[in-house]
Amino acid sequence: MAFAKLKNRIAAKIKNNTLFQRMFGFEVGIDVTNDNQVLYRKNVVIKNIIFVVNLIYTLIFTFAGFIFGDPSNFLLTILLFPLSFFINFTLKKFLKKGPEDSMSQLIAEYFSCFYMFLSAILVYIKLRYNSDTILTAVSEGSMSITNDLPKWIIGECGYILVYIALTICAFYQDKKLLRNIFLWVFLIVTILHFVVTYNVIADVSKADNPFMFLAEFFRSSQFQDILIRSLLLGLYMLILYIYASMANYMQDERKKELVKRRQVQEDFTNVVTKIFDVTLGGNKMTEDELREISIVSQMSKKLASLLSLPPSKCDEIYNYSKIHVDNHVSFDTKEGLSEDEKFEALREQTELGSALISRYQLSRKCEDIIRASLEGSDDDEFIKAKREIQSNQESQIILICEMYVTLRSVKSYKRANNHQKSIQFLQAKCQVYFDAVVFDRFIRFGSDFEKIYDEM
Repeated sequence: MAFAKLKNRIAAKIKNNTLFQRMFGFEVGIDVTNDNQVLYRKNVVIKNIIFVVNLIYTLIFTFAGFIFGDPSNFLLTILLFPLSFFINFTLKKFLKKGPEDSMSQLIAEYFSCFYMFLSAILVYIKLRYNSDTILTAVSEGSMSITNDLPKWIIGECGYILVYIALTICAFYQDKKLLRNIFLWVFLIVTILHFVVTYNVIADVSKADNPFMFLAEFFRSSQFQDILIRSLLLGLYMLILYIYASMANYMQDERKKELVKRRQVQEDFTNVVTKIFDVTLGGNKMTEDELREISIVSQMSKKLASLLSLPPSKCDEIYNYSKIHVDNHVSFDTKEGLSEDEKFEALREQTELGSALISRYQLSRKCEDIIRASLEGSDDDEFIKAKREIQSNQESQIILICEMYVTLRSVKSYKRANNHQKSIQFLQAKCQVYFDAVVFDRFIRFGSDFEKIYDEM
């Protein structure tokens, strides 16, 4: 029963996973203590991100084609389709080898980062070329800066793609990877500033006095812009590296805690399994005992309804009265469950075992009271002790029904009594163990319970 509930909960969890969670989440099927599984899942997520980024690149070049009127943008849009297919195909090829192949996952990680950075640089160069064409036309007077400034801004926004690529690479939280990438990115982007952003190299080659030109350039606003861009890029890289370092530390600490929890969980499972085996393992029921429990459950439900309890509560009492027949404790968890699901299964089985022990305790209380009453050993101390055991209304309902059935049945220490003698015994010896309302309602409708016993 408990495992059926767990299975339904897991199925509902999977069903409720959104498309976003399936493509970009880590909620299902990842063991965070397994570095290969974590890297594999990161590669899957990055692959999906790259797919989305490629779609955005396509939209950018399509949009730029209409804005700039440059046919090469449409050509790039067409060429992006086979390129995107090749990138996704290559990544899928690595991912198909699964988390067990750590080398393939590592190659996929570096391949993804290399592609993201390279594609961002190429898109930036292309958009910057278009914007430079606009600025040249503006300077020559053939275009209006008021009308065409948005076109230049579109080209400048291509620079943001470099930051997006760095952010995506930082998702891996690999400090060694980030150190290598940041070094090359800073170097290449700096070269781009002098070659693409302001094309200083071409201007130097055209200048009459290159040294004078460079001296003027280092005092110009263009060089100040390059410095600001470089400082911001360096600061952003530093922030990403700090983030990756913190995330790595937290991940390592979480892994340590999970390893400890698994060990404690395993030890706890072994101890509790032995306890339940000793406590519950020898309770093999005969046909007569099963019949008596069935009668008790029907009577308990009837008495609960006579006490005007809600139908749901009546069903709950009915199920609890025969829980030790319908359920058994098993700590053999199914394969393929995550650690959280295994922990949930352990918790449910422990709760079930606790409920079973409580139900057996109620039966033991019933037998102890009847034995003590027959032997005359039910002194005040005994009565006080028994009244403190499961004294809530639900337990009292089941207890009085079980006492009646026990009195009607043959036991090793007593003969079977008829209905009238059983009721007289309850009134004379057992009334002190029950609330007045529960006891009076059972006695008043005693004929109904007699009918249930005789018919079953």
